[in-house]
Amino acid sequence: MICGLLTDPRAPMPTPTARPALALLSTPLGRAAALALACTLAASGASAQVFKEPALNALYNAERFAELERVALKRLTTQADDAQAVLATAMVAMISNDSPKREAVIQLAESCLQQAPQAAPCHYALGSVLGIHAMSQGLMKVVGNVTRVKTALVRAMELEPQWYLARSAVVEFYLQAPAIAGGSSARAAEVAKAAARPEQAHVLEARVAIKEERYDAAVAQLAQVKPGTDTAVADDALQLWISAGIGLLGKGQREQARAVFEGLMKDQPDSAAGPYGLARLHTEAGNFTEAVALLEQCARLKGADRLPLDYRMGIALQGQGKAEAARSAFSRFVAHGRGSRNALEDARKRIAQLG
Repeated sequence: MICGLLTDPRAPMPTPTARPALALLSTPLGRAAALALACTLAASGASAQVFKEPALNALYNAERFAELERVALKRLTTQADDAQAVLATAMVAMISNDSPKREAVIQLAESCLQQAPQAAPCHYALGSVLGIHAMSQGLMKVVGNVTRVKTALVRAMELEPQWYLARSAVVEFYLQAPAIAGGSSARAAEVAKAAARPEQAHVLEARVAIKEERYDAAVAQLAQVKPGTDTAVADDALQLWISAGIGLLGKGQREQARAVFEGLMKDQPDSAAGPYGLARLHTEAGNFTEAVALLEQCARLKGADRLPLDYRMGIALQGQGKAEAARSAFSRFVAHGRGSRNALEDARKRIAQLG
């Protein structure tokens, strides 16, 4: 649910407010940074739901994250091995740009595992948050923690093989980590195919296809997904649909990309994903007025706060020749500080160019 910034397979990932930046991926060791997983982890959910407890799920699905964190921390004051509460703090930490909060969650997960070493949610919390935290601290921290992150995530999946959240994280690890750190597309595909239910396997196999830039194959996999009440699978599928659409756009397959974006708008009218993708298409075609209208529509829809709308709006407004409005949009984007490194750098350059 926080992966909007990651939907461009041609761009580096955003900073740890969603998925971490992967600008270091141009070097073999730098690719180890991908173990952070960030958004992929936070965006996915458990089998049917993220949490086993309906009350926690209700808060999470309603995006009442501050309340979710308060409830979890209160519970942990009396029971350090409350795995569901630890998971709640981890899910909140993964969508915040707060280093002390991540450090606190890592300690909570470690305390949980000291008392309950078989608690899959605590293994998952440790691996995912540690990955993001290491990424925020630089390449050496990433390299130093890659084995620990992998071990925690794989253990979570081994303990609860039907838990989609853990399996999704392991697939992403294998896709993003370099071979020297245990990465392997073939291994990722094996883990994906072994998912508990067909819809999970289709979504995870689509993720593998997108990583390999086989966007048509990804669309074919996603078309078979009927998640029903599995909100986790549905959320992941949404992010992958938009990734596939933008991937098709990047390969010049404009009509196929348009079909994906328009399909999202029809099937999920409350989501910002479809209009956002279509706005990208119009921007690249030079149809800036249409792009601005779609981005304005995005701002009113679910998931808009996780998309780089101000950055994309700035580009569209600049294309219209509206320098002052474009500069304001870029300035908001930079001030917010949540976006890919390349996007933030580009926004700063455009602000300078606009005077």
